[in-house]
Parts: sequence; structure tokens; C-alpha cells
Amino acid sequence: MRRQSGAGTLAALALTCVFGVTLLLSLAAGASVYRRVADRVEESSQARVSLSYVTARLHGYDERGMAEAGTYGDGGAIFLYEDWDGLTYETILYVYDGYLMEMLCEKGWEQDAEFGEVISPAQALEVSEPAPGLLHLVLTGPDGTVQTSNVYIRSEG
Repeated sequence: MRRQSGAGTLAALALTCVFGVTLLLSLAAGASVYRRVADRVEESSQARVSLSYVTARLHGYDERGMAEAGTYGDGGAIFLYEDWDGLTYETILYVYDGYLMEMLCEKGWEQDAEFGEVISPAQALEVSEPAPGLLHLVLTGPDGTVQTSNVYIRSEG
């Protein structure tokens, strides 16, 4: 019976270690790339989701006179009106302190902009009414990307 030298065993062990280290480095590089892509997708989707939320809320108030452009705080805002038990309430969509906010209160009440509910990060919201029933929205996302949308309030009520 012939004895094997330790050189062959040592070479096999070294090759296994090199393979393991290469595998770990590949996994670390892949995780880093995945994190960067996921962060980029998250950032770009926030602005799209914010604008989609605002347009969906507008479509929910698709009656003439129930949605209008205005200003609230330091920028543009959308006012959505609804009647409950003889009282008129307004939902205000606006940007305050780096966030798209939403506030529900009785129409005419003076509330501070800080009391709204946070929807998503945003820098600015500009709302105009270039034609009766047509709202032009410009939302600046947290990273400075600008998204626009035109929403036409079509119903007659």
C-alpha cells in the first residue's frame, strides 16, 4: 500500500478555499448591484406614485365644482369638496416640509399645514386650471424629477 503525500491534499484544500472566496465575492458584488438598482427604482417610483395618488383622488371627486385648484401654505394645492349631513368638508392635497400631505377639515376652517397626513416625499406641487374643469398638475419629486398630468373633471354632477 502506497502512502499519499500531503501535497495533493493541500492543493485540493487550497482550490476549495479559492472557489469559496470567489463565490463569496461574487455574492457580495451581486448584492451591491441589487441594492443600487432597488434604491433607484424606489426613488423613481415615489414621484410616480405620488402623482398617481393625486390624480386618483381627483377622479374620485369627478363632479364639477367639487375639485378646484388653489394655494395652501407656501404652494399650490387641490381642494376636494364633499357634503356630509348638511356640512361641507374639504380635503386639501398640498406639499409641506418636503412631503405631499392630505388634510380633511370642515370648509373654511383655518388649519396649520403641519396637521395634514403624510402621503409621500415631494418637493413641490403646482396646480393650475388652464380651462374650466381642466386641472394641470406639476409635481416635483424628492430627487427633483418633475412629473406632469392633466386631469379633466368630466361629470356634470
